[in-house]
Amino acid sequence: MNAYGIQSWAYPAVSYCLENGILATSNLSGFMKNGSNLPATREQAATILGRALTKGVSSYTANETTTTFLDNSSISTEAKPYVALLKRVGVVNGDDSNKFNPKKTLNRTETAVLVTNLYGVLEKATTPTTPTTPANPTISTQKGTVATMTNFYVNLKDSAAYYMLASGGTTITLNGSSATMSDVVKLYKAGTSIDVTLTLDSNLHITKLEATYKETKKTKGSLTKVRYNKTDKEGSITIDKDSTYSFTDKDDVDIRIDKKSYSLKELYDLFTKAEDDKATIEVEVTLDNKGNLTKITGSTKESSSSDSLKGKISDMSYNKSKETGYIKLKGKTTKYEIDDTEDVTVKIDNKTKTYKDLYKLYDDGDSTITVTLTLNKKDYVTKITATTSDSDSKDDADGNVANVTYKENKDTGTVKIGSKTYDIDDVDDVDISITDGSDKIKTWKDFYNAYKDKKVMNVSATVKNDEVTKITGKVTQAKGELSKLGKNYIRIEGKYSNNTFSYDFDEDNTDNIKVNITNASGVKTLTKLIDWLESGDKLDLVLTLDKNGNITKISGEYK
Repeated sequence: MNAYGIQSWAYPAVSYCLENGILATSNLSGFMKNGSNLPATREQAATILGRALTKGVSSYTANETTTTFLDNSSISTEAKPYVALLKRVGVVNGDDSNKFNPKKTLNRTETAVLVTNLYGVLEKATTPTTPTTPANPTISTQKGTVATMTNFYVNLKDSAAYYMLASGGTTITLNGSSATMSDVVKLYKAGTSIDVTLTLDSNLHITKLEATYKETKKTKGSLTKVRYNKTDKEGSITIDKDSTYSFTDKDDVDIRIDKKSYSLKELYDLFTKAEDDKATIEVEVTLDNKGNLTKITGSTKESSSSDSLKGKISDMSYNKSKETGYIKLKGKTTKYEIDDTEDVTVKIDNKTKTYKDLYKLYDDGDSTITVTLTLNKKDYVTKITATTSDSDSKDDADGNVANVTYKENKDTGTVKIGSKTYDIDDVDDVDISITDGSDKIKTWKDFYNAYKDKKVMNVSATVKNDEVTKITGKVTQAKGELSKLGKNYIRIEGKYSNNTFSYDFDEDNTDNIKVNITNASGVKTLTKLIDWLESGDKLDLVLTLDKNGNITKISGEYK
């Protein structure tokens, strides 16, 4: 089965069908393709179910060589006897045109109907008998280290046997304590080496499973970083700034903070909020004997009884009837609550004011407001010191892009142009138009990918109150692996984005486009490069572009 790519969860069922003549080895090649399951066709399902019926009930035979369906000629010779049998006993039916549609793949609903119909036929054809229990049932044991296991079977190292759990129930212990099969499987999936003693009945089914494993390692400290990749759903945590542990399988790590269960994504959000609130999360990390994460437990440590935060107001509210509100600061996700606006001390530009005055100033939108918030031990705002500046102040930033960051799950980021870095609270609010060869960079994600692909971008940014509102410019240099060399264009693939980009050149001017390729001596012009290249050649290229995005110079490396 391994040779045909059959997945381990299907081993017991496929083994049964092979051993009982329901499947032949030659059938296995039609189950998988390139590591993925192939959908079953209606005639494949009919063949398997028909064979199962003839093996299970001796009175049923599959001798017909034809069927009554109008598309009989489309049904394979192997499948026809079983399709005819299942039609005769009422398991399968044709469509409204009395066609069987043998090559059509099954969906879940059709599969459920087929299996239910077959069960009804078997129920009528067989009479249940009370099984007899041997006076002295054969009991044996097997010991060894787990090679593979699921909630239904166990396979030991250096053994071809797959031992199924007994249908009547299996007693499970883990390091001497009562456990469930899921507990043991979770440890196995986390990479823990597990030794077992299996007690087997006369059918070699497991009636008792005693599992043991070496004690795990535990590390304590402050959580200083949580990384979460939204696309791949993987990540890592860092303890005390120097010990990083990766999630080999995020679903197999038990995360509990303040006695509440968390997913990796939820832990990331909790850590981000704690950073905003200047709180800490103290954790104990449990590792298996291979150093893989299996458990994270911890608790949050509140900020000091009196703390202060400084920043520009990005949002605020005021409920006049309840005398409550909140303030959000630029670059922060936390809403700093005001539980009684009348009790908050407010100063604006060194003058004593009220929270209502501050809210009116914010609501008017004529000023940028920078505040220092004093918080009590419950993180409620008790004091606000504010300074204002004219919101019409504008600035422009010109130069090459030195750095771009992007937190996709928060739609935030930063951009460094020249020597100055700007925070972006909402990347969707930035108007981007950067010429990239034959394409345009219009979104922050594409902008970020272009930077990660090591493209040189010369831009002009419109900046208002340190907020970037617009970025325009052009790519002056592009890097990537040669994808295609056309008559008047070159396509390269970005190393980070894996996207392909096209850059034009004047086909009548190829002699004047200078080329410098490492390991390709003598290739000094684009004309020479076109003549020299052969199909399948691998080149890492750096394309220098003019103001119109056309290629003026090429350098790189032949691999």
